[in-house]
Amino acid sequence: MAIALRQNDAAFGVVDRYYAAAKKEPTSGSGSIDVVRTDTFAPTFLDLVTMLQTKQQATVVVVAHGGADGLIMPVTAKTSVSAQDSVLSDLVPLASSFPNLDAGKVTAFANNAGITEAEVGELAKACNAIQKHGASCVEVHIRGCKIGKNSGNLDTLRKLFGSKKVTAPSCPMLYATFAPKWQMPALNVAEWKSKNAAQSRRRDFTAGGSALVLDVDYGGSSASTQGAIQRISDLPAFVTTMYGNSTHGQTRSTIIAAMWPDSDYFLPHESGYASQLVTSS
Repeated sequence: MAIALRQNDAAFGVVDRYYAAAKKEPTSGSGSIDVVRTDTFAPTFLDLVTMLQTKQQATVVVVAHGGADGLIMPVTAKTSVSAQDSVLSDLVPLASSFPNLDAGKVTAFANNAGITEAEVGELAKACNAIQKHGASCVEVHIRGCKIGKNSGNLDTLRKLFGSKKVTAPSCPMLYATFAPKWQMPALNVAEWKSKNAAQSRRRDFTAGGSALVLDVDYGGSSASTQGAIQRISDLPAFVTTMYGNSTHGQTRSTIIAAMWPDSDYFLPHESGYASQLVTSS
């Protein structure tokens, strides 16, 4: 059982709706994990680690902005320096040695991150508490663009939290609402496709006994979809397959998650989704 934590960002409201319906998150090597609820943290690394310390949850999904250099969020609310690996890697020895902190290393980290030495102590204390708890952050599944592209990002987070396993995608990923066009008694999907140009990347699926087309467009900061389904009554069958559960309650629209490599896209039920995940263990 896991909880999902997501940045308090207007664009991430869709994440709450996704996990409320999907109730699962695919991982690399160990199948899907059950996600029981979603909570929100202020978008700083200090707020994230404080929440991880408070939740004391063994398995956590963290949805956040990211890139090949690591997490994209300020280290604390008092700085614009982002919690990338080049910054966080220097927090590892401080977290491990807390409360016996090397004054020189504290000063160096504070200067590099643009924060106060008191905040360095807060970060080290929270990470040390997570490490020492033993049953906290055993597995951390980061869902943010390209964070897994550099395995060093994952190694640093694993050491900071004392985790046994950290995963993240090596490519961009997205969450978006999908409300397919439909009509009664049935829509001619082939005709719809001929009249509607593909929106970035287009794929065809089977939904129950219906044809379904799903276009996904992702520009790096926002995602959108368009598409059509032959019979709207077959949408729940498609969602059941995608989510891996039949209790989603999605009948006219749904929320998709997708991996976005250099070409094509992959939905959660497809092997191409999990294959984009990189693991540090």
